[in-house]
Amino acid sequence: MKTKLFAAIAMALAAGLPARAEDEKKPGEVDVVICIDRSGSMQQVIDTAKQKVWSIVNDIAKVRPTPILRIGLVGYGSGDREFRFFDLTDDLDTVYKNLMTFKTDMGGDEWVGATVRKATKDMTWSKSKEALRMIFMVGNETAQQGNEKNMYTVTVPEAIKADIIVNAIYCGKPNSDEERTWREVAKLADGSYTTIDISGGAVAIATPMDAEMAKMNEELNKTYVAFGERGREKKENQKAQDAAAGEAGGGGVVAERAAAKASGAYNSSSWDLVDASKNKDFKLEDVKDEVLPEEMRKMSLEEKKAHVAKMAAEREKIQKDLQTKAAERARFIDEEMKKQGLNQDKAFDEAMRKMIREQAAKKGFEVGKE
Repeated sequence: MKTKLFAAIAMALAAGLPARAEDEKKPGEVDVVICIDRSGSMQQVIDTAKQKVWSIVNDIAKVRPTPILRIGLVGYGSGDREFRFFDLTDDLDTVYKNLMTFKTDMGGDEWVGATVRKATKDMTWSKSKEALRMIFMVGNETAQQGNEKNMYTVTVPEAIKADIIVNAIYCGKPNSDEERTWREVAKLADGSYTTIDISGGAVAIATPMDAEMAKMNEELNKTYVAFGERGREKKENQKAQDAAAGEAGGGGVVAERAAAKASGAYNSSSWDLVDASKNKDFKLEDVKDEVLPEEMRKMSLEEKKAHVAKMAAEREKIQKDLQTKAAERARFIDEEMKKQGLNQDKAFDEAMRKMIREQAAKKGFEVGKE
């Protein structure tokens, strides 16, 4: 009787499991590589990236069909000798952990061309013809640095030949000789160009929803069922990056991260049974007991399925509540910005969001208005 009861619960709950993408259309792929100059004058821009990367993720999650998002990072500033290189991954917690290691600890050889080549050649780009592949070069010195073979006029055309768009974000004053070189970087690879403030231009507004979303995020974490050799480590890293978000920018960054975790762009299928169960080829019976959480090891298969389905149902509810609260928060921020006469025209995150929306639309994604 007990076995039948668990089986019935599992079937009932599993019927409501959401697909990974909200749409019936096959999800597209979006590869984003952010290359940031790590020389001394870029600290504020690096700090802004740490504060705003989750708002960028949230913007990407709004395009339809919800894409499979992967992010890679490159820190440059030592010519072609040394890079801080992190390959493309859909594990956004790992992306954030890596981004948090960025600081201004490189010299003054900002070889933009060499960095574009490094990203083009060494990142594990999607092989899909339909994928949107983008490099974002971010810096505040002339792009015209390096030897002849590493000059951007040589390496940027190599990127677009590989169907990789190169966007340029110059951190400094417009209408300068340095700015001209950055405009050319974007032009050579069908990319977009803009200037932003050297401060990073971050706008931070505290909202009444921040604390509520932080509590909801804690409840969301309880629905993750870690499995596999690195499952426990990955779950601990999830909590660690929640804390890192708070250290980077307080409640606002935690709220943005919570919203991202409630979106289709946040995928933990490599270590979480709930996300893994959404994949059509996944079979819970193939997972060995020794890599399951302690509390699941003595369960029957029906009991295991019921437990995962229960966690999935709880997660879906929390995610919907987070999405509702995130929309309220966005409206509050818009109203406050109007009241205070603020804008994000020269902000790092707004520059990236605008470029991604434009290029996603050209690639055939449905992009709503900001």
